[in-house]
Amino acid sequence: MEIDLTKEQDLISIVLPAYNHENYIDRSIDSIISQSYKHIELIIVNDGSTDNSTNIS
Repeated sequence: MEIDLTKEQDLISIVLPAYNHENYIDRSIDSIISQSYKHIELIIVNDGSTDNSTNIS
């Protein structure tokens, strides 16, 4: 499927739950932002993690 980059694209929202996932959050974010479709918003939801999930940059 080819994407026509000359017209406005729909915004895709991606919600990523991140409760105690410090070992996986970097890879998950990298995977999402490396997709060919670029008109996205990434919402990361942390519900009180007790690990370093909130410190990942």
